[in-house]
Amino acid sequence: MSAAARRSLPARADLDQQRKLAKELLADFRRGDADARARIRATLPDKVKIGLAEAQHVLAGEYGFASWPALKQEIEERAESRLSPQERAHKAVRDGDAPALRRLLAAHVELRALLDQPRFAFDSPALVAVAGRGNVELVDVLLEFGADPNLKSSWWAGGFHPLYSATPAVAGRLLAAGAVPDACAAAHLDRLDLLERMLAEDPARVHERGGDGQLPLHFARSRPVVDLLLAAGAEIDARDVDHRSTAAEWMIGDGGMQGGARVELARYLVDRGAAADIFMAAALGLTERARALLAIDASLLSLRTGQGEYAEKPPSSFHIYEWTIGPNVSPLETAARYGRTETLEAMRAFATPAERLLLACHQGHRDEARAIAKAHPDIVQSLATTDAGAVTDAAWAANAPAVELLLELGFDPAMKSRGNGGTALHCAAWQGSAACVDSLLRHPSGRALIEVRDPTYDATPLGWCCHGSLNNGSPRANFAQVARSLLAAGGKVDGEMNASDAVTDVIEEWRTTPH
Repeated sequence: MSAAARRSLPARADLDQQRKLAKELLADFRRGDADARARIRATLPDKVKIGLAEAQHVLAGEYGFASWPALKQEIEERAESRLSPQERAHKAVRDGDAPALRRLLAAHVELRALLDQPRFAFDSPALVAVAGRGNVELVDVLLEFGADPNLKSSWWAGGFHPLYSATPAVAGRLLAAGAVPDACAAAHLDRLDLLERMLAEDPARVHERGGDGQLPLHFARSRPVVDLLLAAGAEIDARDVDHRSTAAEWMIGDGGMQGGARVELARYLVDRGAAADIFMAAALGLTERARALLAIDASLLSLRTGQGEYAEKPPSSFHIYEWTIGPNVSPLETAARYGRTETLEAMRAFATPAERLLLACHQGHRDEARAIAKAHPDIVQSLATTDAGAVTDAAWAANAPAVELLLELGFDPAMKSRGNGGTALHCAAWQGSAACVDSLLRHPSGRALIEVRDPTYDATPLGWCCHGSLNNGSPRANFAQVARSLLAAGGKVDGEMNASDAVTDVIEEWRTTPH
């Protein structure tokens, strides 16, 4: 910190308060306040555009710091120093900061007893929470200070062992520390040798339940493991407890495997006799299977992930398709998402005009969609509630061509999202999709949503934009542009709005600019 500080940083400095001071400095500058102008020009005499970043830089300099990030780091370090050792240890695990965790555990012996408590997501102890990250150094620290390599999470549907998600390097550390793999872990680790030995000693282990109530077949990563399990009596269509889903149904989400290895393993399971519903046939490109299913019941094309038999059924969660395929997706859209062109064409032959219209919109095929709508003038008005909300679903998927086409055809963007209660404009704003927002604002029915509040959070689309700017994380999002568009269309600023610096800058500029 520089000795030339003009201001003294409070002992319990709060970052939000400093952000507020920077915003006030910027607002005063833009209003022509002489003191604010003098303060900013003392540091930035020739800077043409003065925004929030510049105001933050000036404020940091007044405290004697070279930059806003340096001031921010100091405040965060002070805040962390005020946390209890237990809170700091939890943060170190969450942040993957192995050196900090080591220092804390060395200095505070009492913390070591907390390592095995279910303090992380899904009632997980620390090792379960971090095993899948590949952070070997962090795992080494946890093991060194006594974390139990065999302790599972306490998840109601079946606890997770650290080995169930461990990367190869982490698995090696866990095994060396005494982790004992069960059949699910051996399948996940692709340890055919271990699995063969287990099943030879006790054939019933092929039916062991692991995390989420999955079976060893759900964890399989290769054909040899699948073959071994099936030969040992594994039920190919057995379902887990939490998501009521088969191994093949889990695998079509690819499970994080590079190169689609798990998708291909799902296809292999179907070749071995696994059941394939219409979603599975669409995702795997099983053209003849899809054609046969639809020849018996063409209404299968009206199904949606997360609804009907695929919906949440307490105490269990949604069917696994809600995550592997996505929410509220049709079989036709599934085939399109997975690039199964031949299967999609075969399925399209069984589709109703409404289903073909929705697919054409999803794919952004304007001429086809317009032709269908022209041939069936009342088609949009006749759609069921689920399908009528297509524009909101498209906005949640940040599918701008679909949003624009659906609006043109008369779909209502005010329809609430099944998942979050927002309108199409809320959903597009939270995704940071400037293209979707602009399409909606160009349309009268979309523009009318500018000040509508959702029923869950009581927030406008601008509020959702602010929240998304802090929590969404999409690399394609442009929240600052979304905020500009919403404000230009008449969006109101509700007092202090918590948002990213870029969005805050847009809001503060709007506040201080005459309109």
